[in-house]
Amino acid sequence: MKLFDSLTHVTRDGSWFGERQCDASLATLLDDMDIAGAYRACLVSIADYVDNSVIIESARAHPQRFVPIAGLNPRVLATTRRVEAAVKQIKAQGFAGIKLHPRLNGYDPLDPKCVATIDAAGEHGLVILLDTLFRRPGLATRHAPDVIDFLAAACPHTKMLLLHGTGPTMMELYEIVRCQDQLLLDLSYTLMRYRGSTRLDDDMHFLFKSTDQLVTVGSDFPEYSVQATVARVLELTEGIEAQRVDNITHRNLERLFASYKVN
Repeated sequence: MKLFDSLTHVTRDGSWFGERQCDASLATLLDDMDIAGAYRACLVSIADYVDNSVIIESARAHPQRFVPIAGLNPRVLATTRRVEAAVKQIKAQGFAGIKLHPRLNGYDPLDPKCVATIDAAGEHGLVILLDTLFRRPGLATRHAPDVIDFLAAACPHTKMLLLHGTGPTMMELYEIVRCQDQLLLDLSYTLMRYRGSTRLDDDMHFLFKSTDQLVTVGSDFPEYSVQATVARVLELTEGIEAQRVDNITHRNLERLFASYKVN
């Protein structure tokens, strides 16, 4: 299988969230990709957890392998004007997009500064990678597909890759994505996290066989290995036409990042 992995991470010292249970080193990721047949990947930062510098350095060292995505926490920016400046700087640094992680960074995805970030990204030609698993203790959020419906309407010119597909509500998200040309539904992490759920396996198989131009897949390395993810995708796409599988595994992301050039 030819794979353009939608979501991978590395850290400078190889630790992951300060622990060593996962190996988040660049060398391990490259080896994993080579064995799995993943020729390219989005290399993604997480604000306050993964430094943007290690992401852009790794991407410049391997420009044919990685599309660098910066992390940004809009919560720490004082005003929406500061948001605009931060997004402009990320563009100048050579990143292809911005990762927003409302759960880890502790903000409501409908916060005005988050919306301003998404809007500014579109103005500067950056793709937003939005973690759609919004739930966290102590902070109530709306139903995830409804949140994304609002964001898509508020920022119609911003391309968004909807990481993890909102998990168990992926079919509701699908109905939104199919109406919005700027959205892609991603099933990284969800592929592995919910394996064994007959209903969700059936839902993913349905998405793969019926809406292949709207879906992408990835490993969320180092949470899961690229090799294990490829095996899982092969399982879920059994019996599906090769051209549809190609869209899901690499062509959709190639189209999304077609205009990106390494600085």
